[in-house]
Amino acid sequence: MILEHVIVVLCLCVIALRTTFSEGPGARLANQPINLGDRVYSLCVSGVLILSFVIWLVSSLWGRRFIYRLTGLETGLAVFFAAALIAGLAAADKRAAVTDFVTLCAPVLMAVVLAQSLDSQSKIKLVLTVIAGLGVASAYQCAYQFFVSNQIEIEQYEQAPESKLEPLGIQPNTLAHWQFEHRLYSRGVNGYFTTSNSAGSFSMLAYFAGFALLAERFKTRKPGASAGRKVLVAGITLAVLILGLAITRSKGAIAGALIAAVLLGLSLLFGDRLRAHRKKAVILGVATLVVVGCGVVLYGRAYGRLPGGNSMLVRWQYWQASVDMYADHALTGVGPGNFVYFYPRYKTGAALETVSDPHNFLLAVLTQYGPLGLVGLLLMIVMPLWAAASARGSSLEVKTKGAGLAYRRLAGVSAIAISATLLVFRPIITDAGVYGTLDVIIYGVFTLYIAPIVAFALGFWLVRANVSVDETAHPEIITVVLLCAIIGFLIHNLIDFAIFEPGILTTYWAVAACLVGLYLQQRSRPQIVLKPTAPVRIAVVAAGAAVIWVFFSYSLLPLAKSTAKITQAYQATSLGDLERAHGLLAAAADDDGLSGAALSLNGRLYLEQFYAFGLEQKDLLVCSEKCLREAIARNGADFKNFERLAEVYSLLAEKSPSRQKSDYLERAFDTALGAVERYPGSGRLRFQLAQIAEELGRTDVAVRQYKQAVEIEDSYRRQFRLMYPGQEVFSRLGQEKYQKAIERAEQLAKLSGP
Repeated sequence: MILEHVIVVLCLCVIALRTTFSEGPGARLANQPINLGDRVYSLCVSGVLILSFVIWLVSSLWGRRFIYRLTGLETGLAVFFAAALIAGLAAADKRAAVTDFVTLCAPVLMAVVLAQSLDSQSKIKLVLTVIAGLGVASAYQCAYQFFVSNQIEIEQYEQAPESKLEPLGIQPNTLAHWQFEHRLYSRGVNGYFTTSNSAGSFSMLAYFAGFALLAERFKTRKPGASAGRKVLVAGITLAVLILGLAITRSKGAIAGALIAAVLLGLSLLFGDRLRAHRKKAVILGVATLVVVGCGVVLYGRAYGRLPGGNSMLVRWQYWQASVDMYADHALTGVGPGNFVYFYPRYKTGAALETVSDPHNFLLAVLTQYGPLGLVGLLLMIVMPLWAAASARGSSLEVKTKGAGLAYRRLAGVSAIAISATLLVFRPIITDAGVYGTLDVIIYGVFTLYIAPIVAFALGFWLVRANVSVDETAHPEIITVVLLCAIIGFLIHNLIDFAIFEPGILTTYWAVAACLVGLYLQQRSRPQIVLKPTAPVRIAVVAAGAAVIWVFFSYSLLPLAKSTAKITQAYQATSLGDLERAHGLLAAAADDDGLSGAALSLNGRLYLEQFYAFGLEQKDLLVCSEKCLREAIARNGADFKNFERLAEVYSLLAEKSPSRQKSDYLERAFDTALGAVERYPGSGRLRFQLAQIAEELGRTDVAVRQYKQAVEIEDSYRRQFRLMYPGQEVFSRLGQEKYQKAIERAEQLAKLSGP
């Protein structure tokens, strides 16, 4: 009993940390300075959830009798594990595959443990109270961004643009620079998450968690003088949560919330009828989704976009590329976390952005984990929802003696634990130093570290004040509210990737665990009952130890050691100690044999060193070539390594005698061709290939590549004007190269004759 309480509180602390810190998706590239710590942090937090699962399983089996209530997650989880193993073996970047799989599966294991531990109304209500309280904290952060910090961010950027661009790896006066400024001046609100859509998605879950508790309280209300005050308090809380959703201006999240509200209204009005004809209702719902999906596809094929604004135009391009990607990797997918490396291969030349996710959670899993992975995910999602829907009953009451006292005790412990966790760990993981005069330091500490805790505590207290702690509870109303909320949430994520942000994914599975817990309390489910013998206990301990050893040896420690050395290498580079930087990057590559990130960075550093200091030092180019070739051996899908290696070979050709020059040019041509094959929609790469072909005397190839570079740039400019009418087009290829491509194509075509 004590262990289950500890695990519940620990999971709540993890949710609090993840929803108050911008933890980027695992697909973000690991070779950018700002992203270096993201994956290590994600793995550390995921490791806490995995460790909790192992400890719970071992301790449960160590008792006299082990009772496991089937949750409906088990089959889907087993299928997904198998799919991840198959897809991981086929992945180009094995490190990304391991990290993505661990980050994705750890919250599901948490849900399995929570489903077993949430054996009372008080525990389930506590989880929902914490989520709603964190929603208030998120609303505070959204409001602070909207009214204060966005303007401060703009002023800081205008004073020192390089301080904002360099950590993101953005070169000045490029399309990426223009896109950064466009996002900055649009004053988007993302709260503690990476995008406004993600913040809106979390706000939606938090709102319905609070609403579920209020609805259950309303059903168990008793007449009294305090009823009006409690209704007012509840109204204020829900208004704050709605405000947080509205401030994000996420059309998808708002639409998802409205869909959930409509479904909730229908359920409350026609719940008994829907339950009596549950199969027909589900078939009708699925048929409706299929019809709508077919209509969307037909519209997209007819008009080359989805109905809506610019975001719907680019989403159709993401989806088209994803379908083509899946067609080429129909059995295994491209591998977990590898979408970002394969997307350029299928991206249309007109598209402005290169994304790391198709903005559709079904396509994201299908393209990376294959059809088996999609089946596993759908089973994990659908089975608990189906079970929860079947548990819906009219006037169902559950008697829980001592629920009020149990809830208040656990709520107090949880509030203190969460506040302490945020106070201790957020200053460490945010890495945001506060400097200046005393008043500036006090203001910074309060806004960065104290205010989120105060906002959470206030939200937690407001929600807790309206939680029904009577002996008689009505779990069916909570069930139907959460069920509708999850459906709206999933519909929103058909056009977004918010579900894959670790904070939101962990929150989603916590809500799903609450649904499962409610169902298990209302309906009897098959149970696994064992009386473990000594050999079984020893085997379980050994298996648990093996899981932990594998996690540390193959997931966390290699990445942590490599990341630490890469970070030190960046610091050494900034201080001009390039020899030490090269040594650190080489050691980082040895520490993590599954990743080519350190090798790629080292090859790029040698190349930059050649340009900056040693135009006559051929050895720098040879070292760069070696690093880039090894990086390609570890990840053959990333076009950037091919692009840089082609550049290195071209430079080696310039520095070599005539006998070696042709050999290096041939290598440069083959490597540049490899880059184009991996990113055919890049005018820059085609221009590079055309120049090498021209130098080799392959006129036909050069003409074709110059023309295609121009066509790609023209298609990009047409889409830019369509999306941003009236704004000056920012060339992606560069005006000088664009004009040269046109001229050289015409000149070479004349020389080659008809």
